[in-house]
Amino acid sequence: MVDNLTIVLPLQLILFQILFLLVAIALEARVLHLRLNLTRKTSVQYATSLNLWSVVLGWLTFLVLETLLPQLLRIQIVNFIFFDHPLGSQLNTPNPQLISIGIMIFFFSFIIKIIGFELIKQWIHDQPEQFEMSSDISNKRPGLFNKPKRKITNPKPNPAFALLLANAYSYSAILLILVLRFMDLNILKLNALF
Repeated sequence: MVDNLTIVLPLQLILFQILFLLVAIALEARVLHLRLNLTRKTSVQYATSLNLWSVVLGWLTFLVLETLLPQLLRIQIVNFIFFDHPLGSQLNTPNPQLISIGIMIFFFSFIIKIIGFELIKQWIHDQPEQFEMSSDISNKRPGLFNKPKRKITNPKPNPAFALLLANAYSYSAILLILVLRFMDLNILKLNALF
């Protein structure tokens, strides 16, 4: 019975997921640090927790919804996601369904991150020493990277806007990576024809 089962390890999918997580964590941690006045360490911890939470729930949602799709569409999606076989010639032209799915995924992850942020804040409320605000005192000399920052008087930072901005930055960077990747694949296919 074990001989009939083929184990498929989508290594390319795993590597791209790790790349996307690293890009998202780096960009979102920077935004959370600047917008919410968190220390760098705390903002990286928040961004890591929120992105891992979002990825796990996103994959679980995908795996549940994938079973509800018609067989033909299901095979096409699995081939595209796990084996990197495009859905015919649909990737050469803008696909409204693909764009709408991307927008829904963006807002789904945004809502997940807001819920996760609130859960983390409630958990930290019991342990206030874990929540560190960034100090304005710096012993570093002013220079290219340590320029004195202008004071923006924002008494209460808006976490929802900061998370929306962080999510937009990370999704924009991931979209740029995907566009460059598919452009590279199309160029390689054209070069193989000539």
